[in-house]
Amino acid sequence: MASGPNIIDNNPPKRKKHRRRRRRPTKKQLARRRKIVAISIVAMLVLIPITMFVAFWWSGWLPTREELPRYKEKILIMLSGWQQTRLPEGEVIGIDISHYQGDIQWEELCFHIDNSRKLYKNANNKTHPRPVDFVVAKATQGANHRDSHYNRYKQGAREQRIIFGAYHFYSWKAGAKAQADNYIQTAQLQQGDIVPVLDVEDLEKRLPPPDSVLCWLNTVETYYNQRPIIYTGEKCYLNYFHPRKEFRKYTFWIARYGGKEPSHHHILWQCSESGKVGGCSRPVDINIFRGNKTDLLYKYTIN
Repeated sequence: MASGPNIIDNNPPKRKKHRRRRRRPTKKQLARRRKIVAISIVAMLVLIPITMFVAFWWSGWLPTREELPRYKEKILIMLSGWQQTRLPEGEVIGIDISHYQGDIQWEELCFHIDNSRKLYKNANNKTHPRPVDFVVAKATQGANHRDSHYNRYKQGAREQRIIFGAYHFYSWKAGAKAQADNYIQTAQLQQGDIVPVLDVEDLEKRLPPPDSVLCWLNTVETYYNQRPIIYTGEKCYLNYFHPRKEFRKYTFWIARYGGKEPSHHHILWQCSESGKVGGCSRPVDINIFRGNKTDLLYKYTIN
């Protein structure tokens, strides 16, 4: 009897794959992982602030020792909102303003202080009014810019018989002669006004050449026949003006905040940039004149 054909199975049975079971980490391994994660988090918390500090220091954004009182005052104001500040002692006290202050109610302009000389924005049963003795308004900046509120500020101060002055914000980007002409044409100072004021600051970490600043001062002095006052911060005064003999004949108006008056030669001290004054809704710069009103009128006004 013949046998049948052989049948070949082309699909052999598949072998079952054995999956390897993951071993559970031991207690030592878990502890080690937790330690690595903890160290990484601590390292990030330490390295990120250090990196930011170095970056700010390298770029010049950190405050210097002289600037720390100003930053401290700003932080206090931010945290507490309209921090009450004391009005320093002084016979002649005034403010400087620009378009930032907006509209001013000149008939209401005065300091509201209590018996401890704390400043208040509005009058209350604890306060009494203290007059603002002088106002210095921003007139110009650079070769072309004119402050939009200058003329109305000048008119308001004169109507209230407040001693008035005008300052120019110096720009290193423009020529000295063009800036002086811009100031002279805009300020239009008269007899009895405070002598011209030049504002020189180290914004953008750059200052103008000394010859350029002297050119502005000489041009304006020749026109008014009065020597201008130079306004600047304490750091700028020490590093830029004080070492140069050519500036020693000028009178300085120095900004220093935090309650300490500059120990350097000055006739005006800007003691705060966040002062409260009635008649103005925004904070103002407060300035103390070193002398009495007679000194201001006869020595530092246009005659």
